[in-house]
Amino acid sequence: MSAKVLLVDDDPNILEGFKRQLRKTYNIATAVGGAEGLTMLKSEGPFAVVVSDMQMPNMSGVEFLSKVREQDEHIVRIMLTGNADQKTAVDAVNEGEIFRFLNKPCPTDQLIKSIAAGLDLHRLVTAEAELLSKTLSGSVRILTQVLSMTMPHVFGLGQEARNLCREIATRMAIEPLWQIEMAAMLMRIGCVSLPQELLKRHLQAETLSDSELKLINEANQRSYELVSAIPRLLEVAEMIREQLADHPPPSSRILRAVSDYQRFCTSLQPLQAVKLMAKKTEYDPVVIDHLLNVIESMFQSHSLEVSQLAEGMVFEENVTDLDGRILVAKGIEVHASMIDQLLRFKKTGRGVKEPLLLRSFAQKTQQQ
Repeated sequence: MSAKVLLVDDDPNILEGFKRQLRKTYNIATAVGGAEGLTMLKSEGPFAVVVSDMQMPNMSGVEFLSKVREQDEHIVRIMLTGNADQKTAVDAVNEGEIFRFLNKPCPTDQLIKSIAAGLDLHRLVTAEAELLSKTLSGSVRILTQVLSMTMPHVFGLGQEARNLCREIATRMAIEPLWQIEMAAMLMRIGCVSLPQELLKRHLQAETLSDSELKLINEANQRSYELVSAIPRLLEVAEMIREQLADHPPPSSRILRAVSDYQRFCTSLQPLQAVKLMAKKTEYDPVVIDHLLNVIESMFQSHSLEVSQLAEGMVFEENVTDLDGRILVAKGIEVHASMIDQLLRFKKTGRGVKEPLLLRSFAQKTQQQ
């Protein structure tokens, strides 16, 4: 079905007239007044274009379109008004960020052209959003999976960090999620330049000297420089850099809390690690509360054999062969190629020590 268009006016007769004129051209829905329009957005959406009258009781067109933008910034917004004064136009543009401002009565052909232009813009905007949120983040995920095989003690934590950051950001209503997920996967990329012994001690949350802490901070800056060089990822890079700022934004506070939580988990159980962080003043207590809730409610532990592995699970212990040699490090997320490798390795003389201890999000487990 074609993208949907929502028409909003306080006069049902006007809406019926629009519907008769446009229903053969577009997939039209109508709502009487702003309140009903907002309800329609949630119950009948998604919509690509919203056309609203300006002069409506209880909620003006400017107020309504502003709320539309808050619900979904990708919806293209068009305003119709019979009161085309300068202040109305300025408020509509500044508060509602409208795409077109049309005078009533509006000729049908002009309205059709404006809606067509709005649909074209919506296709461009959503295509770009999909490119960034799926294609680019998918590429980064593959990159971190490859890196996790060469430096598992560093990049094996990336997928778990991504999951945790996404869940916390969702609970805090922070968007866009794809940027936070990508920052979580890439925030340690600058660590590749650190001395291995220092990196190991840092990831195990050991006490470091001032000079060593300086090197860690420089690695964070290096992560910013590397990520900011990738087209369209400057905001992601800023999230990474701002972790160590005096007044970091919420997204960066999430990254820092998750990063340190993973380090504390090298010597503590997950709940112990979060409760320890709750006593420290350097973490946002709201973020810590959400992290604790995620750990308590979203993770389930599993004791499985290799044949029972599923993508998205995270190893809670190192996977070893029968002689105790590490095959996969703790914290790495299971993916299809890894399952194939472990199944093949199990058939060799060295074998795989089973059962394997893993954790996964409860919602993923229910789907399996």
